[in-house]
Amino acid sequence: MTRRTLLLLALVAASATACKPEEPAAPAEPVATPATTPADAANPVDASAAVENTPATDASSATLDSKALAGKFDDGESVLELRADGSYVQTLQAGGNPISTDGSWSAADGGGLLLDPNSKSAEDVRFQVVSNDELRSGDGTRTFRRVAGQ
Repeated sequence: MTRRTLLLLALVAASATACKPEEPAAPAEPVATPATTPADAANPVDASAAVENTPATDASSATLDSKALAGKFDDGESVLELRADGSYVQTLQAGGNPISTDGSWSAADGGGLLLDPNSKSAEDVRFQVVSNDELRSGDGTRTFRRVAGQ
């Protein structure tokens, strides 16, 4: 055989292999799903943690109890009322006139508290939760203490 014939046979063989239909893949093994146990029912998944991709055991969510924290706090210049439903109202006395802002509050990273004002022009405010009776501004310059009887 000549070199030309060998080359032609190699091309025919390669094209025949390329046109050959693929073999169907072997069926995949069925994936076993774990059965729900009573322990799973006692420890349901925290949906907000799953959606936000944060662990459900985050220290901020584990230590922030909205009912225990709800109440009025005062720093001498303003009053911050945290409501158990997650809303807040903060009133500042400026020149004898009250100025109020409102919005929602929630847990923040590191055992903190985040105020999210309803006003689009106002910025979020962070607090460190020292205890259920004391909050410290994010920059540490202001301390809010629970108003007695609240």
